Amino acid sequence: MTVFSCNELIKQYKLPDHVITAVNRVSFSVNKGEFVAIMGESGSGKSTLLHLCAGLDTPASGSVTLLGKSLFQMKPNELCRFRGKHMGIVFQDHRLVPYLTALENILLPLSAAGRDIANHEERLKHLVDRLSLGDRLHHLPRELSGGQQQRVALARALIHFPMILFADEPTGNLDRESADRVSSLLCELQKEEGTAQATVVVTHDERLAARADRVFLMKEGELSPLR
Repeated sequence: MTVFSCNELIKQYKLPDHVITAVNRVSFSVNKGEFVAIMGESGSGKSTLLHLCAGLDTPASGSVTLLGKSLFQMKPNELCRFRGKHMGIVFQDHRLVPYLTALENILLPLSAAGRDIANHEERLKHLVDRLSLGDRLHHLPRELSGGQQQRVALARALIHFPMILFADEPTGNLDRESADRVSSLLCELQKEEGTAQATVVVTHDERLAARADRVFLMKEGELSPLR
């Protein structure tokens, strides 16, 4: 079953003397429970593509469909609610709220959506245990290491049982040991979701990409399958 698809996505940036095509007619789909990795050099358009797929940016043309609904046909408030309900997003720079504790950051998607946190206590305990965050929950982001911050960001992205997880260079700013740990946890948690959650990861990390069901290469804005 196809959960997500994009079709003929184009994203361009106009400069004074020329136009940069960051994403050039990209089409691909992701099935239920599938783990997809997108690799490529810096500046190839990977992060721009991921932002388009998550509805965080708007293309010049093309479409993105999740669970049969077209993201770019939604009104901004509707898209925000839909994204908050069905997507999890992990950014390379974590994007934790600096004045909230780790626990408050993890629970943020539930609070923003007006969901009853009490109904997610079992989910919270599971993620905290798997991500080894039990002794860091009441610390602010500045009191956490890079690996700990990324694990908090991962817990935040998964707390509400998203249908699809988008992760942008989730191991990019980490040392090798922390990167391997986050990579393993990401893959293990994805498998624990059974067949429900799909995952799309943008990465330079060949070890992480090796765990994916399918791998794509992004080059000069164009996407092609590697395996």
